Amino acid sequence: MVLVEKTVLTVRYANRNAAILFGIGLEAFRDHPVEGLVGPEATLMLGQIWSVAPVGVPGEPFLIRAVVQGQERVLMVQATKIVVEGETLRLLTFMDAPPQGSVTLAGWQENVLSLLNWLPFGFEIASADDQIQFANSTFKDMFGYSQDDIANIDDWWRLAYPDPDYRAFARSQWYTSIAAARAENREMTPFDLDVATARGEQRTIQFRHRTIGNFNVNLYIDVTRERAYARELKVLADTDPLTGAMNRRRFFEEADRRHGKGRPVAFLMLDIDHFKTINDKYGHGVGDLVLVEFTRRCNAVLQPEDCFGRMGGEEFAIVLARPEGMADVLAVAEEIRLAVCAQPFLVAKTCMPVSTSMGAAICAPGESVSSGISRADHALYSAKAAGRNRVIFDRG
Repeated sequence: MVLVEKTVLTVRYANRNAAILFGIGLEAFRDHPVEGLVGPEATLMLGQIWSVAPVGVPGEPFLIRAVVQGQERVLMVQATKIVVEGETLRLLTFMDAPPQGSVTLAGWQENVLSLLNWLPFGFEIASADDQIQFANSTFKDMFGYSQDDIANIDDWWRLAYPDPDYRAFARSQWYTSIAAARAENREMTPFDLDVATARGEQRTIQFRHRTIGNFNVNLYIDVTRERAYARELKVLADTDPLTGAMNRRRFFEEADRRHGKGRPVAFLMLDIDHFKTINDKYGHGVGDLVLVEFTRRCNAVLQPEDCFGRMGGEEFAIVLARPEGMADVLAVAEEIRLAVCAQPFLVAKTCMPVSTSMGAAICAPGESVSSGISRADHALYSAKAAGRNRVIFDRG
């Protein structure tokens, strides 16, 4: 028996049988590295077998091909977590493996562990109560946690999901999905969760699970990059590349979604006054910068729940969330108009006055979105015909 430190495999104490097995005196065991007893490859395997059984309960026995006193030997090992004067230590029990087939079995075990460590995703074997028994090297690289960090399943939940609300969501997702899979004797339907690593990073991990016998087999696939790409593609698909406003397709989708909730929706249609003159006088490069600054000033007035989209050219549209009535809609529209025209635009070292004309309409629950936007658009043309730089409301 060899008693070792919890965080590093350094010997604290050994009994007389260990002294006979490893051929060193009892006093020499103190602070002796385990690697010096069994060799580097066996020590690596000792570090990979988590065997986090309850305190005082030996873990599952496993075989290691060790180099003892310069000779190769196959040893059977059991790891037991014990507490001495409040300090957690690991008790390793070494014995010669039964000779019949033990060398072959050890070879198979080494090959299987090498294969599991080669896998490009985290692989974990846990007991029925979710206590980790084995984790491959990718699991450790992915999350940065060791068996000393995760002494029990509660440590995993606390470290991987530091936010209590998200932790509750993650646990519910995990156990609900596993229960459904077990009830139908199938693999768990994969899902993603955001996991905090020991390095302080946040990774998006796809979880896969299958119960096999008395063990849980868990796969952890890092999909952080793929999900980031997907989000970027969605932004590109939904966003006007110049101004960052919603594009026309996305704006109409959002307008339909808001209107489908059965409450009135207010639409504003906006047009930058005399924008063609700006392009003709200063060039399209300056015109693009005017569009960008116009978008910035409008968004500065709007609330996060409002929607701002570019319909094309110098024409924009807004969905206002929860309009209380015509007076409220006109108040927001007037605030936008003043935000645009109160101060000249300074773009590309050019100072120029810019104004906007607007049409407004409230689309009632029984009216179609296209009808509401059309009425706001007609009001916009009325504002332009009336002299521009003004707001006209269509009463329907």
